[in-house]
Amino acid sequence: MRKLVVLFGVLGLLVAGCGGSSKSSGQSHTVLQVSKAFYDAGLPFSGIVTGNPYVTGQAPFLPAGLNNSDMRFNVDAELSGSDLRIHSGEVVWVFDTDAHAQQALEAVPLPKWGEGPQHITRGVYGNVVVVASGFSGSAKAKLDKALNALK
Repeated sequence: MRKLVVLFGVLGLLVAGCGGSSKSSGQSHTVLQVSKAFYDAGLPFSGIVTGNPYVTGQAPFLPAGLNNSDMRFNVDAELSGSDLRIHSGEVVWVFDTDAHAQQALEAVPLPKWGEGPQHITRGVYGNVVVVASGFSGSAKAKLDKALNALK
């Protein structure tokens, strides 16, 4: 019984840190909400990097000059996933506030986020910036479902 109480206590702290109330913090979406939107659409993430300065050995990779700036500390998480069968992949940055996402986009406009020979889908949903490449057909339908959940 004691183990269950400890487990629920730890889970409660984890949800509070990742999921908490987004409206009061100026954040449209939490990492948990974004992860769930993609998971429910059939595009689970396989990688996560945090911008938390107290977690060593990790720093989100941001485009262009943002990568060397302190803006990386305004990213709660950089989520990524790929499907080697269809050569598709997505990178999603969840900023700590909508305002910080807008500052990043002012410094590097959205068309400069992501490059490559494949068609690239880009979008901004409050504090979330999405760059996805190689999605077509049924895979594009999954991506659209995930993005619609963020609107």
